[in-house]
Amino acid sequence: MPRVLVNGGGTHASSRTNLPLSFLGSWRAFWQEPWSFKWTCIYVFFEYVRPQQVYESLSVVPWPRLAIIAAVASFLLEGKRVRSRTVANALLVALTIVVLLSSVFAYSPETAFGRLTFFANWLIAFFLIANTTTDQRKFYLFIVLYLLWSAKMSQFAARSFLTGGGSAGGAPGWFQNTGEFALQMCIYVPLALHFLIGLYPALTKVQVGVLALLPITGTLGIINSGSRGGVLGLGCVGVFMLLQSKHKIRGLIALSVALPAIWMIIPQAQKNRFDTAGQDDTSRTRLTYWKRGIEMANAYPFLGVGYENWVPYYADHYPPAPGEIVRYSAPGKIFVEVSHNSFVEVGSQLGYTGLALFTGLLFSIWYINWRTRKLLANLGDRARFLRQLSYGLDAGVVGFIVAGFFMAVAMNPFVWFQLGMTAALNAAAIHLTSHTGAPVKSQWTYPEKVDAYATRTTRPAVTALRTRRG
Repeated sequence: MPRVLVNGGGTHASSRTNLPLSFLGSWRAFWQEPWSFKWTCIYVFFEYVRPQQVYESLSVVPWPRLAIIAAVASFLLEGKRVRSRTVANALLVALTIVVLLSSVFAYSPETAFGRLTFFANWLIAFFLIANTTTDQRKFYLFIVLYLLWSAKMSQFAARSFLTGGGSAGGAPGWFQNTGEFALQMCIYVPLALHFLIGLYPALTKVQVGVLALLPITGTLGIINSGSRGGVLGLGCVGVFMLLQSKHKIRGLIALSVALPAIWMIIPQAQKNRFDTAGQDDTSRTRLTYWKRGIEMANAYPFLGVGYENWVPYYADHYPPAPGEIVRYSAPGKIFVEVSHNSFVEVGSQLGYTGLALFTGLLFSIWYINWRTRKLLANLGDRARFLRQLSYGLDAGVVGFIVAGFFMAVAMNPFVWFQLGMTAALNAAAIHLTSHTGAPVKSQWTYPEKVDAYATRTTRPAVTALRTRRG
């Protein structure tokens, strides 16, 4: 029998398999889940690993689109209900309205509407992750796969670093750029570390050793990427995790050892780039882009210059200044880079309205995870796994904010998948709570509000629970 974790704690049982810790057990458990969940995981696989771009024979079929259509169709055919009801849902609806209005009144509406499918894709992905990954076992399986796909990228970069193979990015597509790969590793490292902590009581020494390699290879991947934003993001993630920890003395000791060790193994050429930060050509170009992006937001404060309109607006309104470094994409056509800042990207294209909503989505991850921990407060070791993963998702937001401050990646999958996993974790926590007899510690003053919230999300289970309590 595979060794398993029951209800998120350290109890082992062969007859009540909840979280299968062996590879074979996880594989079997995955295929026992509904097809809506399986197709969602398959879709994420094609977005993150991109085998269709690695193997030319696979590129003739639009695999991500087919997988996401199959996931939605399965969800509807299975008669599933929308279970995720968080503050993120309302913010996403509001942001969608802003994106649509910004596209209508854009500087180049055809450019905006030509790119709307990307935004729609992330909305559907959020919906699927949040509403198919609705209990602890599904959430565990999803995270196992998510970490596995990120580990595939991290181990390649780590091997490149250890063998002196030069900087390397991730899978083709969203993570091929070394900076964006480093940002993904800033999200992956804390999630992998808290995954290990959450399962630790039920793991063998071999399993602990294998899982410990995940954050290590992710860290080496960030160093190998050569991204200053990635290294800074990793450092801030470490400080944030220390502030979150209940064991601050031990955490401070670990951080005091880890950060100097990381700095020691960073190549000297990369350290030199920190010395010239703000003065080199790359920094000056980015500062120019940021300044002009703020000018765009000030000129169009409500809806910006238009969704995905940075390039056409910039090309027509900002001719090269004297002494400015100019590159050409074609004879006589100046090459315009992205804004190199996620917040400038959103503010310039969607105005301060869109920027406020986008920032609100980031803060909503922390808020939803805080609510989740409140919900699990009285469940002890039964909620250990979910509780730890909530901390990992929190730390990933810090990685995005810091590293994303130097990259225009607001409309890449980072935030939207992080939101989906956060909403899924909340749904899994509600499901776990509703299937135990333990009293739930309320985040509100009045117990009836807790009952009303739980009834809306898991009505049959909560009704049965109330009956048992008499």
